[in-house]
Amino acid sequence: SAWIVLAVVLALRFIHFASALHSPLSYQLSPDENFYLRFAQAVAGGTGGSTVEFAFLDPVYGYIAGFVFRLAGENLFAVYVLQILLDTFTAFCLILIGRELKRPRAGLLAALIYGITVTALLFCTTLLKTVWVANFMTVWVLAALVLLRRPRAYGWVLFGILCGYGIALRSTLALMTLLALVLLPWLHVTWKGRSVMETLRGMGLLLLGLALPLALLTLRNHRAAGVQSPLTNNGGVVLHMHYNPDNPTGRTWIPSFVSYFHPSAIQRGYTPAAETRLGRTLTPLDVDAYWRGQAIDYIRSNPLAAARSIAGKFAQFVAYPEIPNNRSLADERLFSPMLRILPSPFGWLFALGVPGLVLWLTRDRRAWLAFAPIATVVVTVTVFVAIDRYRFQAVPIFALGAGLFLDALAEYIGQDRIRPAALLLAAAAALGTASVLLAHPLRPPPPRLDKAVWGYIRMGDIGAAKQAGLKAAATQPNNYRLFEALAYIAAEEKDYAGAAEHYRRTIRIKPDSHVAHFRLARLLERMGRRDEAAAHAAAAVRIARQPEYEALLGELTAGK
Repeated sequence: SAWIVLAVVLALRFIHFASALHSPLSYQLSPDENFYLRFAQAVAGGTGGSTVEFAFLDPVYGYIAGFVFRLAGENLFAVYVLQILLDTFTAFCLILIGRELKRPRAGLLAALIYGITVTALLFCTTLLKTVWVANFMTVWVLAALVLLRRPRAYGWVLFGILCGYGIALRSTLALMTLLALVLLPWLHVTWKGRSVMETLRGMGLLLLGLALPLALLTLRNHRAAGVQSPLTNNGGVVLHMHYNPDNPTGRTWIPSFVSYFHPSAIQRGYTPAAETRLGRTLTPLDVDAYWRGQAIDYIRSNPLAAARSIAGKFAQFVAYPEIPNNRSLADERLFSPMLRILPSPFGWLFALGVPGLVLWLTRDRRAWLAFAPIATVVVTVTVFVAIDRYRFQAVPIFALGAGLFLDALAEYIGQDRIRPAALLLAAAAALGTASVLLAHPLRPPPPRLDKAVWGYIRMGDIGAAKQAGLKAAATQPNNYRLFEALAYIAAEEKDYAGAAEHYRRTIRIKPDSHVAHFRLARLLERMGRRDEAAAHAAAAVRIARQPEYEALLGELTAGK
C-alpha cells in the first residue's frame, strides 16, 4: 500500500513537471527565484556566494541549487526533479510517522492527501525553498518521535544538526529549535520515564550537534558581511517593511527609497537610507539593527494598529484562498492541467487537520511535537505576511492531522460509536465554515498575463509572445507590464514607432515607471530624437537614481 501511495504521489508531480517544461512561467522567474538563481550561479562558478548581497537571505537553498548546477549545468529543471523526489520523500515521512504512532492507515491517508495538494505540486517546480522547509517540518516531527522511542547518543547529536540545518534554511525556523529545547526534555522525562540526569546528557549532546552548523553559519556570515551571527542580517529590514507609519495594515510593502522589488534591491535601498538618517557608514548588522529599532518603536507607539494587523494576518492564515507572492496558483493553472483539476487545499485541509491533531493530543502527549511546526508557521505569517508559500510549510502537518481524522472517523463508524464521529464531523464543519467565511473579504488578484508574455520572450518564441500579449491587452487594458512587453516585442521586430507608442501607453498607466521612461529614452535616441529622449531619461533619474539611467542622461545632455 505504501509503495502504491508513493507511486501516485510521484506520478502526479511528474505529470505537472511535464507541463512546467513547456510553460512560459518556468522561464519568467520571480524576484526571490532570480536571487537564488544568481546565488546558485555564484556557487557553481566557484565564488561560493559569500558576499554581502547573498548574505541577505538564508543561504542553504542557494548552496543546494548551486551544487545541482555544478553537477548538471545551469539547469533549473534538474533542481525541480530533485525537489520532486524530496517532496515525495516528505509523503514517505508522513507514512513513517503513522507507523510510529501505531496508526499506519492514518499515515497512508496523510501521504495521499499531501500528494494531491496542488500547492505542493506548484512549489516543486519553482526555484524557491518552500518544499524544502515543508520537508524539514515533517522530518523534524518524525526525527523527534524516533529520538524519544530510541534516545541514543548519536540520535541527540543528529537531531541538533537537523535543527541547525533548519536555521540555515530559514532563520524563522530557529523557533523550532527553541521548542525542541522545551518539548524534548519534558517528553523524555514524562512520557519516556527517563531520569533528569539522562535527559540533561541528551540535551547536552543535542546542543553539541547544533553548535556545528551554527558555527559554520557564523563563519560564513562573517566572511560575507562581517556579521558575527548564525542568522541573516535581514530580520530588522523585513520587520520594518511590515511595521511602519506608511503601512498601517502590515501588508507586503516596499518603501519609496527602494527602487524596485528584489531582495538585493531591498538591501541596496535600505542601507543608504539608514546611513543618511544616522549620518555615518553602517555595517549590514548596524543597518538591520536600525530598522528593527524603527519597527519596534512603531509597534510600541501604535499597539492597536499592530494588533489589528496580526489579527488580520491570522484570519488570512485560516481563510480558504491562496495569497500569491512570488508564484501565483491562478497563473500556473493556465498552463498546468493537473493544477486545474485538483482543488485548492487549505480550507478542507485545515478543517480536517486541526480536529485530527487535537484528537491525537487527547490520546498522546507526543502530539505537542506536531504543534511546534504549526506554531512556527503561525508566528511567521502573523508577524510578517500570510502568503501562500509561508502557509504551505504547515500543510504536511495538517495532512497528517487529516489522516488521523479520517482514520479515527472510520474507526468510530466501524465500532458504531456515533457520538464521537458526529463530534469530529461537527468540528470539521465549523472550521471549514470559518475558513470559507474568512475568505469572503479576500479577493485573489487576477492572473498576471504579462508574466506569460515575458516567459515566451525568454523562451525565444516572439510569435507566441506577441499573440499572447495582444490577446491579454484586450482583457487587461490597464496592465502596464503587458505594454512594456509589447514594446519590447515591437522593438525586436524593428517596429520602433510601435514600441515607442507602447512605452508611452505604459507611462500613461503608470507615470512612475522608471523602467519605461529609460527604455523609451534609449529607443528615442536610436530614432534620432535626442531632446525627447533626454526628457524621458531625466524622468527615469528623478524616479530612481540608477547608474545606467544617469549614464544615459549624461550622454544625451553632453555638450549642452
